[in-house]
Amino acid sequence: MTGKSYRLEGKYFYQGDCIKILPTLKDHFHLIITDPPYNIGWKYSDKVNDKKKNYHKWCVEWAKLCFNALTKNGVLCIINYPENNNILYTELIKRGYNFIQQLIWCYPTNVGHSKKKYTRSYRTILIFSKSENYLFYPQLQPYKNPTDKRIKERIKQGHKGTNHYDIFTFNLCKNVSKSKKNNGLNQLPNELVDMLIKSFSEVFDNVLDPFVGNGTVMDRAYELNRNGFGIDINDYKQSL
Repeated sequence: MTGKSYRLEGKYFYQGDCIKILPTLKDHFHLIITDPPYNIGWKYSDKVNDKKKNYHKWCVEWAKLCFNALTKNGVLCIINYPENNNILYTELIKRGYNFIQQLIWCYPTNVGHSKKKYTRSYRTILIFSKSENYLFYPQLQPYKNPTDKRIKERIKQGHKGTNHYDIFTFNLCKNVSKSKKNNGLNQLPNELVDMLIKSFSEVFDNVLDPFVGNGTVMDRAYELNRNGFGIDINDYKQSL
C-alpha cells in the first residue's frame, strides 16, 4: 500500500490512489458510497486531473476494484451526473454486475442558470451489488394523506409511513451550512449519505468512500455506528 494511513476511533483513512489501494482491501466492505470527480475541470489539487480523456474507462477501472473490495453481499452506490452514470451503468451491466436500481437525488439550486438550457437540479445514484443477495432496509416517507380514515387507523397502529419512492430531495451542502468543511468541492449533504448508509448496511459494518474528499461518508458512518473508511489521493488527515 502506498501513501499514509491514519486511524481515529472508528474511522480509517488511506492516502493514495484508490486504483492502487483498493486491490489490497479485497472482500472487506459491506457498503461503498462514492461521489467521484465528475470530469468537469474542478481544481481539487495538483494531484487530480479532473479533465481526463479516458474518464469513462477510468471509472470502469475503479468500479471493478470496488466490487472486488465488497463482501459477498456488499452494495456499491455511485453518485454522479446522469450523463456520466449512464455510460458507467452500461459498462457495468455488460460485465455482469448485479444492478439493483437507480435513485435520483434532487436539490434546489440558485446557481448555474443558463440561457441555452434548463438548470441542472439532480444527480443519479447507481445502486449495484456484488450478488443478488444484499441488505436493504427501506427508509420511510410520511403518509401524504394523514387525515384519511384508513391512514389514521394505520398511524394509530404504529405505522409511520410508506417505503420511500426512488426520488429523494436534499439540499446541497452550501458554504453557509453548519457541516461545511474546507477539504474540497462538492461536499455531500449528511441527509443523503445517512439515507444510503441506513438503507444498505447494518451497525458495525465497514463503509468505504474511495474518493473521500470532505470525509462525509466516513463521518456519517461513524456517527451511525459503522466503521468509516476513506481513500483519497490527497492527504486529508483533517477529515478524521
